[in-house]
Amino acid sequence: MGQDHIDINRECWNRRTGIHVRSAFYDMPGFKAGQSSLKPFERALLGDVKGRSILHLQCHFGQDTLSLARMGAVVTGVDFSESAIEVARETAEELGLPADFVLSNVLELDLGRSFDSVFASYGVLGWIPDVVEWMQVAARHLAPGGELILVEFHPLIWLFEEQAPVDYFHSAEPDVETRMGSYTDGGEDVEITSCYWDHTLSDVLSAIRAADMEVTLFEEYDHSPYPLAGMVERAPGQFVLADRAAQRLPHAYAIRARKR
Repeated sequence: MGQDHIDINRECWNRRTGIHVRSAFYDMPGFKAGQSSLKPFERALLGDVKGRSILHLQCHFGQDTLSLARMGAVVTGVDFSESAIEVARETAEELGLPADFVLSNVLELDLGRSFDSVFASYGVLGWIPDVVEWMQVAARHLAPGGELILVEFHPLIWLFEEQAPVDYFHSAEPDVETRMGSYTDGGEDVEITSCYWDHTLSDVLSAIRAADMEVTLFEEYDHSPYPLAGMVERAPGQFVLADRAAQRLPHAYAIRARKR
């Protein structure tokens, strides 16, 4: 990825952080009062994390990382946004939660130590041009027998994005778009440009094999736990594409992969 794309996306997430911290979408007051930000999909995959060392890649401003800390995990969160890491560290200190936060481009990450698990969720791979490199970073930070736990939006749902239609089989160049605001409430007067790469499921699975990890679980879900644009709430906490609500389409997927 060219440095210009890195810089564009870093600025994107620096701007988004200020919007997100104040948004109802992320509900910081509720989180600080004790609510977990983790959704049912990842909670089921993670299981009992007490005492486990977990590396959280692309942690944004740390809600999921700190939710894991509340559950007893020994956690390290990584993100390339200076604003996000600053908020994450401030929140950890305010709440008295033990968590380390590292400012780094994930593709350049090398902490020199291994973890029981590497975790990432929802909207992470699209910011990465080469998912093989991302998987190699994950594998490098796993102890032998350690597990990658990835929950991600299904690439199929982006095909129905009316404002920015994409191809399923993508090119090497990212989709570059400029919009007002973010995917949350608030920030409607803030212009944000982002660069996004679409990855097929075969891209992801091939990258896992190339990193010498073995898939032990793959699941697809017929709803999203987050209300993205164009979605309606089918049942409490279950969001589906409004114009496809009568169809059971995959909205998210989960992978657990073990380092050989």
